[in-house]
Amino acid sequence: MEHRSLYVIIAVLTALVAALTGSLVAVVEGGRLTVAFKTGVVAFAAALTLALGVMASLGVVGP
Repeated sequence: MEHRSLYVIIAVLTALVAALTGSLVAVVEGGRLTVAFKTGVVAFAAALTLALGVMASLGVVGP
């Protein structure tokens, strides 16, 4: 497998872990499931954007 695609897969998995953590924190704090889902979606989008942005800056992914 090409290294670039491996790094993208790692970024997606890291973002999924961040989303799961955000959802669990929302549930533990007493939030409803819809709030936990929304928190997870926002955390996933933010973490994926940040991870891909850092990798693009380092020249790992991109043109």
